[in-house]
Amino acid sequence: MTHFWTLLSALLLVLLVAEALSSPEENENEVLKHAETELTKSQMVGNTIRNISETTQSHIPTKSAQWTSTAPTTSSPAPWCPGNQVMHKSSVGCGCPPGTVKDGDNCTCQVGFTLEGAAECKDVDECEAEGPGPCGLHASCTNTPGSYSCGCVRGYLMSSEGCQDIDECALAAVTGLQACQDGAECKNTPGSFTCSCPVGYVRALNGQSCVDVDECSFEEHCRRELGNVCVNTPGSYLCQCQPGFKAEAPACVDVNECLDSPDLCDGQGVCENTLGSYKCVCRPGYRGNGTHCEDENECASGVHRCDTNARCGNIIGSYFCQCYQGFNGDGHSCFDIDECFVYNGHCEHNCTNEPGGYSCQCASGYQLDQGGHNCTDVNECLSLNGTCEHICVNTLGSFQCSCRPGFQLHIDGHTCVDVDECKLQNGGCSHTCTNSPGGYTCHCPPPLLLDTDDLTCSNVTSCKWRNGGCNHVCSVRAEGQVQCSCQAGWKLGEDMRSCVDVNECGDFTNGGCEQLCVNHPGGFNCTCREGYEVRTDDPTKCWPVCDPPCQNYGVCVAPNSCDCPPGYPGVGCSAMCSPPCAHGGTCMRWNKCLCPSGWMGAGCHTAVCELPCANGGRCVGPDTCQCPSDYTGPQCLLPLCTPSCQNGGRCVDVNKCICVGGWQGPRCQIEPVKCHKPCNNGGVCVGLNRCRCTKGFTGSLCETAVTTPCVPPCQHGATCSPHNTCTCPEGTAGLRCERLTCPVVTTVVSMARAVRKAFRESYVDRCGPLGVQLCNKYRINQARVYLQAYRVGYKIQCPEKKSR
Repeated sequence: MTHFWTLLSALLLVLLVAEALSSPEENENEVLKHAETELTKSQMVGNTIRNISETTQSHIPTKSAQWTSTAPTTSSPAPWCPGNQVMHKSSVGCGCPPGTVKDGDNCTCQVGFTLEGAAECKDVDECEAEGPGPCGLHASCTNTPGSYSCGCVRGYLMSSEGCQDIDECALAAVTGLQACQDGAECKNTPGSFTCSCPVGYVRALNGQSCVDVDECSFEEHCRRELGNVCVNTPGSYLCQCQPGFKAEAPACVDVNECLDSPDLCDGQGVCENTLGSYKCVCRPGYRGNGTHCEDENECASGVHRCDTNARCGNIIGSYFCQCYQGFNGDGHSCFDIDECFVYNGHCEHNCTNEPGGYSCQCASGYQLDQGGHNCTDVNECLSLNGTCEHICVNTLGSFQCSCRPGFQLHIDGHTCVDVDECKLQNGGCSHTCTNSPGGYTCHCPPPLLLDTDDLTCSNVTSCKWRNGGCNHVCSVRAEGQVQCSCQAGWKLGEDMRSCVDVNECGDFTNGGCEQLCVNHPGGFNCTCREGYEVRTDDPTKCWPVCDPPCQNYGVCVAPNSCDCPPGYPGVGCSAMCSPPCAHGGTCMRWNKCLCPSGWMGAGCHTAVCELPCANGGRCVGPDTCQCPSDYTGPQCLLPLCTPSCQNGGRCVDVNKCICVGGWQGPRCQIEPVKCHKPCNNGGVCVGLNRCRCTKGFTGSLCETAVTTPCVPPCQHGATCSPHNTCTCPEGTAGLRCERLTCPVVTTVVSMARAVRKAFRESYVDRCGPLGVQLCNKYRINQARVYLQAYRVGYKIQCPEKKSR
C-alpha cells in the first residue's frame, strides 16, 4: 500500500511538469500563474497524501519527502524566492500561487479576500460588520465570494441613499389602488401603514374597513332614563328630547325654567331649577314649602354660623352674631384681644394672652400679689415646700432640703428615704420590732403591754397604765380582766385592743347621701357630682350650680341651665337686645339699651348734638355734624365757596369771596398790575411784582443780563462775556484768548560776550492736555552791545499739543 501512494505521487509530478513545458509560446507571467495554480493543486494532493499516510511515514522513502517541499533532489543549495513567492515545480523560476496576485515581490489576495497563511486567500464576510453593516438601515446583506449584495426589507425601496421608506398611502392614491377599504383613513408608518377610522366608526375584523358605531347602545348624553330617545345615524346620533329638555347637539340639555320665567315663584319663595323641571324653595332665613314661608330661628335650630366665642340673636329672615367680651370680630369669626400687646397687660413682669383675657406671670423667685399684676419675692420653702419632701430651709436666692428623724436625704437632694431601725439591734425592742416610715414600733404578745419606755413588755391588769393597751376606751370586768371598746364610727380589731374605722358608705343606704358619700376615719360626709354643690340647709342633699349665676330672678334648674323670666333670654338670664346695642351701649333687658353719653334711641343708633346742626346739617355722632355741600364747621355755620377763594380771599357767604391786596374776580383770581419796585433795563410791569423784560435780560425785575455761549468759543480758560466777547485770563490775549503771552520777569541763560546773548522766559499754559504745560521763550539781542532793552526778537519753543 505504501508503494502505491509513492508511485501515485511521482506520476502526478511528472504530468504537471510536462503540462508546463508543453506551452512555450505563453509569456512568463501566464506560465507562472499557471504553475502557481498547479502548484497549489499539487500541494493540496500532497497534503492529502501526507495526511492519509501519516501512520506509515517511517516506511516512506526519503525521495518522496523531498518532492513535497518542491526542492530538487540534488545536493546543490536550493534557489531563493523574493518575498513570499514560491518556486515553480520545474525549478525554472518563482511566482505566486493561484488565486493570488503579485504586488512587488510579495503575493497578495484580490479585493474581498484576505491572506491566510503563506499562500491561501480566504473570502471576507462583509455582512458580519458591527452596526447597520455595509448596506445601512432597513436592509439585508448577503455575502458572496469576494463581495456582497444588499436587499431592502419589506416596506422599503433601494435608492442612492440606501433603503428609503415606501409611502404606501401616497402610492395607493397615485395608482388608484386601495390601501384601506370602506372609508378608512390610511396613515403611513416606517416600513408599513395603518388604517384608522373617523369619529363614529371602528375598525372591522379584517383590519382595513370601518363599520358604524351605534352610540345609542351605550351613550348617556340623551338621558334616556328621563324619557328621551336616542336615534343612531351614520357616524353619529340624534336626541329626541322630552318636555323640560331641549336639544343642543349632541345631547339633551335641561331647560332652566327659573331663567326663562323669573316670576314662577311669588312671595318669599325663590325658584330652584331641577333636572327637567323646577321647584320653589324658601329664601335663606325662612322655612316652609316654597309658596308659604315663615321666619326660621337660626339661633334655636343651631344652623347659625356664629363663632363659639359669640352669642347669636335672631332677627326676621336672618340672625346676627356678637362676640363676647375679650374678643373682637364680626361675630362669625371672633379673635381674642391681645391685652398683653397694650402696656404689657399692666403686668409687672410677664404677660400671657389667654382666650378672652390675659394673665400675669412673675420671674423665677417671685409671685403675684393679690391684685394679680405686681410681683413679690417668693419664699421657695413656703411654696410647695421648695419641692422638698420633708423640711425646706430657705437660703439667699435658693433653698436646701433636710429630712425628719428616721429618714435620710436621697442623692437627688429632694426626697427622703426611710431608715429601717429594726435592722440594728431589733430597734432596742424586748420582743417584736416593726419598722414604719420615719420610725419603728415595739410590740408585745398578749397579755403583755408595752412599758413606758416603749421598748420592754410588762403584764397589764389595770386601765390606769397605758389605758390598759386599748386604743379608745378601757374598762375592767368583774373578774379583773381588762376589756377594750371603741368610739362611734369605729369597731374593735382582731387583737381586741385596737379600733378599726367603720365604712358607713359601704352599705346600700350610701350613708344617707343623695349623691356621693365619702368615708373618713371615724365618720363620713356627703358630696355632690360635678355641676352640683351641697345644700346649706341639708348637707345630705345637692342643688345645681350655674356659671355664670342666674340673674334677674332666674332659677338654676340644672348645671349651667337657668329658668329665666320673660325679657332675659341671655346667658345667666342676662338681657339680649336685637339688634345689639351699638356704640358701647349696655343691654339692660329684652331690646332695652342703656346708651352712653352722646347716643340715644333704640339700639343707641341716634347721635346727640348739644349744639344743633344749622343750614340743613345732620347730627351723625356725638357733637358731630354732617354738613351740606355749601357749609362747614362744627355746626355747619361757615359757608363754602366752590371753587375756593384764591390769593388770600375770604368766603363770607355761599360762593361769595372778599378779595384783598388788589386781587379781583369772583374767586379773587384776577391779578393786579402793580410792581412795588420798578422794572430795570426797559422792562414793563405786567402783574403783581412781575416784569416783562426786554431781549437780553431776565429776573423778576429784569436785573440779570442773559449770557449766550461765545462763537467761536473762548480758549485757555477765558470767560464768555455779553455781546459775544471773551474775558482773557493773565498770560493770554486775542479775541478768543487764543494767543499766549509771557511774563515780564526773565531768566538769564548765558552772560558770555558774543554776537548774541540769550535770555529765557517761561510761563505756564493752564489749558494744556495734562492740566499744566511749561513753555519757554528765548529773547536774543540783535545789537552787539551789553544792554538788554534794545530791539529783540522772540523764538517760542513749546512742546506740540497732542490731540485730545
